[in-house]
Amino acid sequence: MRGAVEKVCEYCRQPFQCVGYQCWCGTVGITEQQMDWIAGQFKDCLCRICLGKVATGELGPRSSSMM
Repeated sequence: MRGAVEKVCEYCRQPFQCVGYQCWCGTVGITEQQMDWIAGQFKDCLCRICLGKVATGELGPRSSSMM
């Protein structure tokens, strides 16, 4: 198993540690639609804060649904 990897959030540009799906990102509780939005917008991970914003709808498909 590999250890933690230093990454930079693609949305806010803040550094964070990623340890894969067993860490906090697997427990945030985002929907499939939100996950699809993330995959369509970014090539890599988002930090805990930004992923939480996607989960609450502050960032992501709900926040841009005024088309």
